[in-house]
Amino acid sequence: MSYFSRILSFLLLSLSVATFAQSQPLIESHELLPLLEQAQTQTIDIRAPEAYAAGHIPNAISAPYGRWRGPANSPGQLADTTTFQALIHELGLDYDQHLVVYSTGEDETDFGASARVYWTLKYLGFSNISILNGGYKYWQAQQEHPVSQTSNALRPSQIELRLHPELAIFKDELLNKISQQQGNFQLLDSRPPAFFHGQMKAPMATTPGTIAGAQNTPFQQWFNAGDTRIRSVDEIKKLVQQQGLNQAQETLSFCNTGHWAATNWFVLSELAQLPNVRLYPASMAEWTQSKTALPMDNAPTRLDQITAKLQQLVK
Repeated sequence: MSYFSRILSFLLLSLSVATFAQSQPLIESHELLPLLEQAQTQTIDIRAPEAYAAGHIPNAISAPYGRWRGPANSPGQLADTTTFQALIHELGLDYDQHLVVYSTGEDETDFGASARVYWTLKYLGFSNISILNGGYKYWQAQQEHPVSQTSNALRPSQIELRLHPELAIFKDELLNKISQQQGNFQLLDSRPPAFFHGQMKAPMATTPGTIAGAQNTPFQQWFNAGDTRIRSVDEIKKLVQQQGLNQAQETLSFCNTGHWAATNWFVLSELAQLPNVRLYPASMAEWTQSKTALPMDNAPTRLDQITAKLQQLVK
């Protein structure tokens, strides 16, 4: 092979890798490995600081999940733009980077952390983002995959955020849609059935039950059986079609604090590629804490709640 042929092959390979990086919202461990050689690839470790210190993907920066979340009484609440601007600057993130988010990969719930950070980054204007399927657990399981204990930090960035508010829906707009029955939308409760039916509630929610008009679409269904990785895109699209989730003009996803709901948002928007999928960030925590009672379904009566508490005490 001539010198110029080798140069051409190298350029074509580089272009192929870059194109792959631009087009994959979900990547496997073996797919990430060659991408680490690309200067624009930046991994973001959202695990606890002590987990990062014990070992992480080489060149990953530490940005624990809690830094992307809201206050204790409403963890899904979005921070203001100034707070996010400061975080992005501190982390050194730039719109030219290919950001790869990963968490522990220990269970299906953990994936919601990566999905929520992915959604937040997209809300803040980033477009070239991926989630590492299976998280650090599946990276570490591959013997040939390197692990580092060297702490990494980037130079602060100076970008101005380009918000995409259309990715979110907030309480007042959702209430108006429900009250006025506006448009062809589907409201999806991402929580396990016990929450949807009012048999369980999260500590941040003041009332069991679900938002009026919601249908239950539990987030666990998107994962491989006996695995903590998301199913293939073909399987995802088949499930979406079987459940008729591709019929609405707009899809609104919620849960207790916008964590499980982020998984549904990611699967339906980024993998199934449904149009107009939006996340209700603060979800049931905010909806039930409202000073004015908002419309609910499956909410038990006061007597039912007292009876349930007495039954728990007896156990």
